[in-house]
Amino acid sequence: VVSARWPYMIRQGVSNLHRPGNQTLLFILSLGLGTFLLVTILSAGKLLNDRISLQQSEESPNLYLIDVQPDQVAGVKALLAGEELPVLEATPMVTMRVQSIRGVEVGDLKDVPRWVGRREFRSPYRDQLNFTETLIAGELATERADIEDIVPLSLEEKIARDMKVSIGDEITMDIQGIPIRTKVTSIRRVDWSRFNLNFFMVFPPGVLEEAPGFNVVTTRTPTPEASGDLQRKLAGKFANVTVIDLTQILEMIRDILVKISTGVTIMVGFTVLAGLPILIGTLLNGRDVRLKESVLLRTLGASAKQVRRILVIEYATLGFLTALTGVLLAVAANAALATSVFDASPWPDAMLLFTVFGAVMGISVLGGLALSRGVTSHPPLEILRGGS
Repeated sequence: VVSARWPYMIRQGVSNLHRPGNQTLLFILSLGLGTFLLVTILSAGKLLNDRISLQQSEESPNLYLIDVQPDQVAGVKALLAGEELPVLEATPMVTMRVQSIRGVEVGDLKDVPRWVGRREFRSPYRDQLNFTETLIAGELATERADIEDIVPLSLEEKIARDMKVSIGDEITMDIQGIPIRTKVTSIRRVDWSRFNLNFFMVFPPGVLEEAPGFNVVTTRTPTPEASGDLQRKLAGKFANVTVIDLTQILEMIRDILVKISTGVTIMVGFTVLAGLPILIGTLLNGRDVRLKESVLLRTLGASAKQVRRILVIEYATLGFLTALTGVLLAVAANAALATSVFDASPWPDAMLLFTVFGAVMGISVLGGLALSRGVTSHPPLEILRGGS
């Protein structure tokens, strides 16, 4: 809506978007779609990079020591202390399977995914939550349990949803051939984006200590050289311990994602380039109309400078509407991806949005003026007589 209180040149420039035969909608859709695709791809790439960043916190490990036997835990900790490396976690775990849920064999349950019965769960025993966990229902068992009684069990919320269980439901676990009756007493929300040791099931102390198992010890090395030195010493003293260097894995993943993101960005660039002829045709299609309007305004007393200002206002308004459309669509897409896929903040990078917004407005103004060259320089009499 154009207000009568606005200055004349602003009223005229904005009103030009509504002239008969205008191509405003086509321009906004074509350039706005390119803006939307470009911002969405760049935002998704940033979300991916943030998810695999190793700089989340000093409590996040980058080196996992797997299959540490109970009698080796003290020696491994001493080795880490000698290298001046922290022991972030030292967690015992036992392998087990789900045998039945509420007294029904897991394979006979139609509403439970098949993988629940086939999966080997590796579960720890402890009496407290990790900093990556939040209790959302029930109470975590802190007292030692008796294997002869029903054992309290804590489940992660998504596995509880897949198993269709809630607080109070009984689950029989097959712990290496020995059936153990458990009851769900708490449900946890786990931040899986952290690289700490997170589990679907957590048992209280007093149940799994005598079962065959192993320990996982995590640490954080400051440099690749420190990681290599530690691995060599571990191989010499504890040959059975497997070391997983998360830094190398994430670097490989990051390289792959960068290549994928680059390829997709190039494809989006080609899409935007393919839309440029439409934009150029849209602007050229209205050139004759702008030429006649310019002549009419100059005949009525407007200067060429004033006419150029009106054109700048028109193209700036067109660029603003285009950028606003593309950016708002991209923000909505980024929010949907962040909350439903990446479990991250829905707010995109503000600097990226402002940069793209300014770039789109600049392209609109500069491109429009470039394709409208000569509009203000033709003699009015020549145009009025129908000359070219």
